[in-house]
Amino acid sequence: MNAMTRWTLKWEHGEATVQSLGAMLGPVRFELGGGRSISPLHVAPWGDDARWHGLMRALRGEWPCVPFGTVHPPSDLPKGFDLLNCPDNWDHGYGSNHLWQLVDQTSHILRLRIDYPANGEIESLERVIEANPDAPILDVSLTVRVRRDVMLPLAHHPTFAVPPEGVQILGCPHEAIHSYPAAVEPGVSKILPDRTVTSLTALPTATGSLDVTQLPLPVATEEILQIAGCQPPFVLRYAASGADVLLDWNAEELPDALLWISNGGRTHAPWCGKNLALGVEPANSFFDLGRVVVPPASHPLADRSGLRFLVGKPRTLHYRLSAQTI
Repeated sequence: MNAMTRWTLKWEHGEATVQSLGAMLGPVRFELGGGRSISPLHVAPWGDDARWHGLMRALRGEWPCVPFGTVHPPSDLPKGFDLLNCPDNWDHGYGSNHLWQLVDQTSHILRLRIDYPANGEIESLERVIEANPDAPILDVSLTVRVRRDVMLPLAHHPTFAVPPEGVQILGCPHEAIHSYPAAVEPGVSKILPDRTVTSLTALPTATGSLDVTQLPLPVATEEILQIAGCQPPFVLRYAASGADVLLDWNAEELPDALLWISNGGRTHAPWCGKNLALGVEPANSFFDLGRVVVPPASHPLADRSGLRFLVGKPRTLHYRLSAQTI
């Protein structure tokens, strides 16, 4: 991979860095007033390590996933799930794993672009990060252009810090919560697969219920949940910093929020049991499996097949990341 570049926006209410790899946004610092600030986005503990391939080299913050999802299906899916052949080897899409180009930078705006390989259905992605001059707010847009009409699973991938002093998931009003159809990390994950519940405070495990609303958890694990019908904003409370962090998006396009709870459960390199993070991923997808799995028609998330993109009609999605005092 060629040399990576980073660009930074600095304004009265914060500072935000974007890197060329994956157009990943992070770290971000929001100024809260009175000399207080918060840096809510996660930076993987290995930092920038060129030994690792693609997005793993410098995993951090938030980035767009087009198409969204893993290219490796779980080996222990229940009966009734069909497998798909994924046409490439890029987890979360080509754009997550390659270098973007800076198109334009002003005092409050960064505009980046990446062109996809010529043999694929996606032509290009353009991403705009705009700092609100009057508040600790970042407005982000993603414009997708395609070469042929296509339905794609899609998600934003905000990954939030889990500091030692903790973070509370206040979440969002929702319809239901679905557990991953297989063990996220075999032999490690605690939440029973393929279950539907109503609350993050009572998730089923082999030894009783698990409350995941206060992180970090007391036990090492890796979990993925899909909050169906999530009505944003999704709220995280960093009580020690006196701040709520809000993630807002268009729920008509991305109706759910995937939660990735990384609580030191992956012991192999580069994770090494040290990664503590919370992904809150606005999505239109069947978990992160839309590229490799077709769920049975009876599954309550069977209709989460993605967004439709049309040739000659660029489609732009928007979301907002902000902080406020509590």
